[in-house]
Amino acid sequence: MILELLRRLVGIDSRTGREGPIAQYLEGWLKVAGLEARLEPYKDRWNVVAWSGKGDPTLVFSGHLDTVHPLEGAWTSDPWTPVEAQGRLVGLGSSDMKASLASAAFAALYHKERGLPGRVVLAFTVEEETTGDGTSAFVLGAVTSGFLPPSSSAVVVMEPTGLDHVSLGNRGSTFVTVTVRGEGGHGARPHLAKNPIPKLCGILAAVSALEERWAARYPDPELGGVSLTPTCVRAGDPAQTNSIPEVGSLVLDCRVTRPLEDADFTIFRSELSAFLRRFEEPGYAIEVREEFARVGHKLPAEHPLAQTALAVLRDDLGIPDARFVHTPAANDSVYFARAGLPTINKLGPGDPAQAHKGNESVDLEKVVLGAVAYARLAERWLAGSGEAAAPPTAR
Repeated sequence: MILELLRRLVGIDSRTGREGPIAQYLEGWLKVAGLEARLEPYKDRWNVVAWSGKGDPTLVFSGHLDTVHPLEGAWTSDPWTPVEAQGRLVGLGSSDMKASLASAAFAALYHKERGLPGRVVLAFTVEEETTGDGTSAFVLGAVTSGFLPPSSSAVVVMEPTGLDHVSLGNRGSTFVTVTVRGEGGHGARPHLAKNPIPKLCGILAAVSALEERWAARYPDPELGGVSLTPTCVRAGDPAQTNSIPEVGSLVLDCRVTRPLEDADFTIFRSELSAFLRRFEEPGYAIEVREEFARVGHKLPAEHPLAQTALAVLRDDLGIPDARFVHTPAANDSVYFARAGLPTINKLGPGDPAQAHKGNESVDLEKVVLGAVAYARLAERWLAGSGEAAAPPTAR
């Protein structure tokens, strides 16, 4: 049944902004399976919330409903038609993170069928791949209403780890678009124009030096340094090869450490502005747009929740080399942690190397093991560890 659920989920197009159908399907499936479940409206879609049991403590399994868009030209099969081969299932979102949704659903059913103490809550939310607003809204409502008391609730964010490690933290992130506006003209008369392309190239060439300077100035002993990765450059029209464009832009995927994210990214913005002022010149305008800023997150390795998760991998799943790591990629863990809930940054059956790539796939055996891992983690934690939890660290 668990693999059939995964096939159904992968077969639903749930790219960010299109999560409505998968939310409706999951809410119906969870109710038929015997769990309490509801749709919580958000924007023009829904978050899905389901639970088993009652009382304290509570363990939340947090996952996202949305996927990225399939990379053009990178898929050899239809992204929404599950294909099984050599023990793996290929499909968009299979690793990131529909495998986790299926695993958690069956862990919650195990909790119900065994009549175990406490509550298992499933929080499947929208827009993780972009704004993170779906989880942010869920956490605000759940804590404010008393559905998730911070004093007796803990969270596992189910991003893929392959079940051989537990991620305890990640850097902060923000995405910056730098736009250069000049003056277009005829390609044969460049002296009469203000071409934004050489200006963009100059900025792009200097970004690596800024990255090195920030990495040296603002290191983190666990998360590493700062990274500024160009992910998109746009300028000109290939259909007008003799025309100098008016506008060009580039996008930087910025992963930052704590000093640069403090005070709502104030230092980051100030130093980035100083960097870009070097490229100012009459006839050009440089504009900056920032999106999806999220601070980082850390859970101490000595926290009982972290130790319980590691014990599940080593003892229950028989993975003696399971370890703690910190990941470079951001996720929704920070919203729970900032609300005072101890949170595992990442633990899931998917393969992190498969995320956001063509022909994304997941090991079907790991999907089953994911359900075992989540069920045992809930069983161990809800048996008594919850009330003994130490205060979480939101960084």
